[in-house]
Amino acid sequence: MHHNCVRFRFSGSGAIYKWELAIDSRLVEYEVSGNLTISDSLFPVEAALEGIGLAYTFEPLALPNIRAKKLKRVLSRFSPTFPGFYLYYPSRRQQPSKLKAFVEYVLAHSRKL
Repeated sequence: MHHNCVRFRFSGSGAIYKWELAIDSRLVEYEVSGNLTISDSLFPVEAALEGIGLAYTFEPLALPNIRAKKLKRVLSRFSPTFPGFYLYYPSRRQQPSKLKAFVEYVLAHSRKL
């Protein structure tokens, strides 16, 4: 709570994302403070690398820099697990070829994370 944190603003609503931490098997939201608020989900890692503040991000985005010892993971025991993205679409019957291609692409690339 006493650190400068990189905050994220949702572009549609303008709301500031509250950091979610897993505490005693429940998800708790914290409103953090910081002098940088962004709306690009790829930028928090860059901001952390520049020493601007703590970044709350998806592990695959930060992992190369953690492995290279450029970033350090903090609050790991409070990090919630992310089960992945979900894709909802109408019945598989008469599926448009563009949708089928997109689903196949997402499935093929999501397994690499």
